[in-house]
Amino acid sequence: MFDDVLAFLDERWKKPLDITTIDQAQTAMGLPHDDALRWRLYDHLESDPGRLAEKVRFGVSAPTVTLTNREKLAGRALLLGKGEDEARDHAGLRPEEWGPVKQMLTRIGLLAPDAWQLAAGHESLLDGVGLLFHTVRTGGEVFNVP
Repeated sequence: MFDDVLAFLDERWKKPLDITTIDQAQTAMGLPHDDALRWRLYDHLESDPGRLAEKVRFGVSAPTVTLTNREKLAGRALLLGKGEDEARDHAGLRPEEWGPVKQMLTRIGLLAPDAWQLAAGHESLLDGVGLLFHTVRTGGEVFNVP
């Protein structure tokens, strides 16, 4: 499944303004959402920066395509100083969805471990597109653009 999702993303990313996220690829391929797979793909993209080289000019990085839009909304709420409940509500998340979102924000380096506060060094995640997204839905395709 790893290679299939990566091949799908590579094909989508050939389009100049297409910033399909891993989550969007899983949906388009009819696959279940799999945080472990997203993390493996994140690690791969971090270790192979050339894979996103064409997208870097639009401010795209491995975190940009790893975080879901709802995780980005929760992260933006954190940046704005909102509490956990406010951030969860802002992102439209149910309480049972909150734990995995916090885990992903921690793993990506935005949220400090064991506390609802920004992690040291989180600023690097704000370069380029950072936690911004604009989703396009056209012709049955769903993807983000810069």
